[in-house]
Amino acid sequence: MALMLAGISMLAVILALFWLMDRIQSPLLYRIAYSGLIARLAVLGAAFVILGLLLVVAGFIDRWS
Repeated sequence: MALMLAGISMLAVILALFWLMDRIQSPLLYRIAYSGLIARLAVLGAAFVILGLLLVVAGFIDRWS
């Protein structure tokens, strides 16, 4: 569950960065938002969400069997 919540929070921070970039229109935020690091963090956050979801589903299956 913690892994899934960590992934969701990472993706929420990245979405907030893009929203803030559009609102403020700062060149520094543009460079940060479109950097390779943010892209890697987005992939990592999505992987955390998927793995966390699989762990939650596996926990439910263990309880039912």
